[in-house]
Amino acid sequence: MPSLIPFPSHHITLAEACMIVRDRMEDDSIPIPTKVLAIEMVARMETHNSIRKDDLVAALRWLFDHYDF
Repeated sequence: MPSLIPFPSHHITLAEACMIVRDRMEDDSIPIPTKVLAIEMVARMETHNSIRKDDLVAALRWLFDHYDF
């Protein structure tokens, strides 16, 4: 069973951020600000060996689907 992210979740670990980006971007139980924080944390990692390229692309698409830049 995946760990639950409490709301408000202004503080998540890098492991939680990676898990959200990899597996839970479409999970409505995770608040949008938490998803955005997770994407930012993953984007700022020194290396991206633990994240598949497809997951990064999906996170970018999610951002563009949810925000009007």
